Amino acid sequence: MLLPYVLIILGLCPCEAIFSNALKKLKQKSKEAYKKKFGKDKTWHFLGFDLTEYPGTNEKYRQLNKDKWGDYYACLEEQNSNVGHDFSVTPEAVQVVESGSVRLECKLCLSPLEIAKIDSVEWFWAGGETAKLKPVEYTENILLSPTDRSLDIYNLHKEQTGQYICRLGKAESAPYFLTVIEPQDEDLREVHSLEAPTGPYPQKPEAIPGYNLIVDTEWTPWTSCSKCDQIGRRHRLGYCIVKYEKNAAKYITPSNNTNTTEDETVTITDEHYEFLRIFKFGIPCTSHVLPHSLKKLRHVTDRKNEIMTGFCKIKCPEDKVFEVRDKDGNVIERANNSAGIYSMVQGIPSLQPSVERLLQFGEKGKKIVVACPGYWHASGKIGWFSTFLQKFEHRCSGSMANRDEKTRSRAFGCRV
Repeated sequence: MLLPYVLIILGLCPCEAIFSNALKKLKQKSKEAYKKKFGKDKTWHFLGFDLTEYPGTNEKYRQLNKDKWGDYYACLEEQNSNVGHDFSVTPEAVQVVESGSVRLECKLCLSPLEIAKIDSVEWFWAGGETAKLKPVEYTENILLSPTDRSLDIYNLHKEQTGQYICRLGKAESAPYFLTVIEPQDEDLREVHSLEAPTGPYPQKPEAIPGYNLIVDTEWTPWTSCSKCDQIGRRHRLGYCIVKYEKNAAKYITPSNNTNTTEDETVTITDEHYEFLRIFKFGIPCTSHVLPHSLKKLRHVTDRKNEIMTGFCKIKCPEDKVFEVRDKDGNVIERANNSAGIYSMVQGIPSLQPSVERLLQFGEKGKKIVVACPGYWHASGKIGWFSTFLQKFEHRCSGSMANRDEKTRSRAFGCRV
C-alpha cells in the first residue's frame, strides 16, 4: 500500500525542481528588466513597484513614503492657490531674446503612484498666429529632460513664439506663452546690484496713475561666471512687465513724473483687465499676448529693460585623468582626457562637433546682429573672435553698428 505513495513522491521531486528553477529564472529576468527601466535604485521591487509604497515596519521606507506624498500634496496646495477667481489655472508669459534659451517646466502634480508614467508626458505648441496645438518636434536644439520632462529650447528663433503646454493623459499643465524678441542692446539700461556701493540701481515697481496697473522688472537667472579660480563677471537681464494690482497706488510709490495726460487718452476695456487678472505673474511689456491698448501707456513705453552686472568667483573643474594600472596597482599610463589626450585602452574617442558656418549680409549704415550658429547650451560661455583674433565679450550675439565698411567686412567666429 505504501508503494504508490512512494512513487508519487519520487515523481513530484523533478517537477518541483523544474518549477523552482523556472521561477528563479523568471525573477532574474524581472530584476534585469526593471533595473534597466528604473536604474539600480534598491527601493524598487523586482516586480516593478516601489518598496516605499509598501514599507511595512521599515522606518526608512516609511519616511520616504511620507516625504513623497507630502511633496505631492504640497504641489496640489500650490496649484490650488494659483487658481483664479474663475477657477482657471494661471498661465505664464515668458520673454527670451533671440539666440537665447529657455526651460519650460511641466508643472503637473503627479502622485508617487503616477510618477512611473512620467515618460508618457507630451509637449504641444501653437504658433503666434494659430490656435491649434500640435506635438513639439524634438531636435538637437529642442530637448526633453529625461528626469522631470521639462522642455529645453536652445538657440531660439522668432518663429518659435507661441503657446506651449504639456500633457499626461487627460491632465494638462498651465500654458506658457513664449515671446522671442530681437536683441536691443541700445535700449538696455546698465545697473548694479543693491549690494554694490554705487549705482545706478534697478528701477522700482511703479504705479500707473488712473489705472490698477503697475510696471515692474522680471529678472532672468544669472549667467555662468566668466572666469574660474579668479574674480569674474556674470550678468542677468531684467524685462519690463505689466501686472494688474487692485488699488496699486496705495502701496506702490508712483513715479515723480505727474504728467498723465497721455495716459488718460488710452482706454482699457474690462476684457483687457480680466485678461491681466488671469496672468498673476504679469506680462512682459513687449509680449505678443499683451493687449495693444496697454502697450500705448506712457509708463510702459518709457520703461527700459535692464542688464545687471555682478562679480563672481567659482572653482575650475578638475581635469578628468584616465589611468592604466598593472596587476600590482602601479600606474603605467596616465591620459588627461580634459586636454583631449586619450589612452589606447579607452578606444577611439567620439568626434568633436563640426564647425558650422553662416554667411550673413547686412545693409550699409544699418545695425546687424550676428548670432552664434549651431547648437549650444545656455550654461556655456561664448567667446567671440575676429579674423585678427581680437576678442570681445558679449552674452550670446555680436552687435555692430556705425562702424566703417572695412571693419564690418571681416569674419567673426564664436566658440563655447
